[in-house]
Amino acid sequence: MLHGPLHEISLIEVLQLLERGGRSGHLRVVGSDSGIPRTITLSRGRIVDLVPDADDANVSLALIRRHLAAAEDDAVYGPAGVPDAVRHATREQLATRALSQMFQWTRGRFDLAEAADPSGPLDWSPDAVVIAFVRREALRFDLAQTLEDFHAVPDFVPPDAGSSHPGYLRLEADDWRVLDAVDGVRDVAAIADLLGEAVEEVGERVGQLTSAAILELHPAIRDVATEARLAIEAGRHDEAISQLEQQLATRPDDGEAWRLLGLAEVGAGRFDRAIAAWQAWAGAGAQRADEASALLGAAHTMMEALRETRD
Repeated sequence: MLHGPLHEISLIEVLQLLERGGRSGHLRVVGSDSGIPRTITLSRGRIVDLVPDADDANVSLALIRRHLAAAEDDAVYGPAGVPDAVRHATREQLATRALSQMFQWTRGRFDLAEAADPSGPLDWSPDAVVIAFVRREALRFDLAQTLEDFHAVPDFVPPDAGSSHPGYLRLEADDWRVLDAVDGVRDVAAIADLLGEAVEEVGERVGQLTSAAILELHPAIRDVATEARLAIEAGRHDEAISQLEQQLATRPDDGEAWRLLGLAEVGAGRFDRAIAAWQAWAGAGAQRADEASALLGAAHTMMEALRETRD
């Protein structure tokens, strides 16, 4: 039995050691999401299976989700009419995505139960998988640069745009799924989340559809409120205040910005400025009048307590 913690030796190193030693068996890996243990089956050091991520049930569900099989088809033993090559490619894609996530785990453990040359639907060299992982991460980095960290918003090119040299792209099922999710509001990350696909895979398809003049990209929609909340939670109150003040300079009727500005000022210990922000919020027609009143009362109380302490 070979076992150990992932914070001392990475899964990549474990698989490479097992490949060099020609070991066979079932490697049980538990990561940060301990509720879903994975089992990598190895035959003489080569990866031949990964469950549950790339088992028959998940492969069939992926085929159904990608409209390559009908929902009423057998969900485990293979939808009728799906070529073996398509099913195998889908399995490899699911396994690659799962391993890419597992390679980044720094918490958890692994345990190898040796077995005599088990079989499985895959046949991968761990070294080749690592190379594919590095290439995938490089692709993700490049796409993140192009797609504004996957927050660029794709939309359809207007029919009267008059593109004189559109690219050519033979659309596949995954292209149609992406196009069906494009609404001019969702960013690339949101589309990937909706489709249940890896963000770099969706980003690559969006890039191809853009090159073919089917889609165009719009700048990421900046969510000031979310950015300010994250800054406040991280204790970066002055950063949040700066963001919110810029927003309010152009949107003085933004009640949520006034509310958050008051919270940021409280975090910075400036209760008088928090009161001013919440008064402006109330003056802007705060929908949550009770909350505005309660926050103002709490700020006045804290200010009085602070004055008494100083006196």
